[in-house]
Amino acid sequence: MGDNDTVRAVSVPLLWVGLDDLPLLTSNQVLTQVDSDHVFLSFGTATPPVLMGNEEQVRDQAKRINYVPVKGITRLAISRRHLGELIEVLQRTADKFDAQEGE
Repeated sequence: MGDNDTVRAVSVPLLWVGLDDLPLLTSNQVLTQVDSDHVFLSFGTATPPVLMGNEEQVRDQAKRINYVPVKGITRLAISRRHLGELIEVLQRTADKFDAQEGE
């Protein structure tokens, strides 16, 4: 290429492959952290403790619980630019879900 040649961007479609080969995990907890280059998204699952007995016994058992553990499932790092794109995709997905529920 000479000094005067111009490089033009080429657009190539993306095709998602292998999604069915990945495990499907359920998360009900999300933790976010930020550093200078990335946002870290940690996903996990918390399961309510088993409390049994009458109302007083359940209350006593609950008082003895110091914390409910969250089992980590995965951790992702994403750039700030891609975080904005993720927010847009999630908002569109939430809107579609809400519209579907209203039908």
